[in-house]
Amino acid sequence: MKTKDLFPVLASCLFLLGFPSCTKEIDFDYRTVEPVLMIEGRVTNEGCEVLITRTRNMEESVKSQCIEGAEVVITSDGIEERLPFDPVTRSYRSPFCGTAGHTYHLDIVFEGCHYEATSTMPAPATVKSAEFIWQPVMKERLLAYEVWAFDPEPDVRNYYWYRMDRRTATTREDISAYISATTDAYRWNVFDDRGCPPGLIYRDVMCMSERAAEENEKDNWKSILYEGDTITFTLMTIDRPTYDFFRSLRSGQSGGANPTGNINGGECLGYFTATSVTHADTICFSYSNIRQN
Repeated sequence: MKTKDLFPVLASCLFLLGFPSCTKEIDFDYRTVEPVLMIEGRVTNEGCEVLITRTRNMEESVKSQCIEGAEVVITSDGIEERLPFDPVTRSYRSPFCGTAGHTYHLDIVFEGCHYEATSTMPAPATVKSAEFIWQPVMKERLLAYEVWAFDPEPDVRNYYWYRMDRRTATTREDISAYISATTDAYRWNVFDDRGCPPGLIYRDVMCMSERAAEENEKDNWKSILYEGDTITFTLMTIDRPTYDFFRSLRSGQSGGANPTGNINGGECLGYFTATSVTHADTICFSYSNIRQN
């Protein structure tokens, strides 16, 4: 189980884009604030894991690591599961698996504070198909990863969280090192099933433009897929509070606002979710296998 890899990075990132027509040096006045506790917890049908870290200021380059010393307990239907700290993965984890339809309660005691949250696990959305396609957009062709899955509850609004990861196969060491150092997840987002055909859900994950792949400039290395890259796709059915958290995380990145979490207790950021996880078949990326649209 590699649930730790499914946690998206919550720390904000700043990208400075250079334009050929002009160059201007901009000074940003960042306000230094005290670190805030951050909790990321998940119960899935593949196990459960909790990360406890602290936020860091923009100028700090060292990635935060999970903090030891917390008491972490997950309960459901009278069953109590304590999550010990794993020094190898640096997280609190357990092989205990959740079941769709059950409600789970998270309790954390850390540094004299009690944090808690509750989440009910939705039914899984089994992946039906997944493939790469070229989509013509004006004078460009964009590469999309088209995923279809079965809607577990067609008569109600359902919410989903996907994560697409890639392990690059490029033989150029400079590109490989750059991708490994700067990429946590290739693509991720949340969505709901509005506008999907009855009984089905779909998502087009936009990857790159054909021109960017041909030019192969450093600014686009993180987006470019290379021949032989290993692609894994995970689809998670989530509850509305988890959807709201990640949606507000995405929208707040540009404005500096904190996401809306569901954890009560002392001052902290983060979320706790019970989610059903499914996977698409692992793909070895090849340009010859891209479907023409």
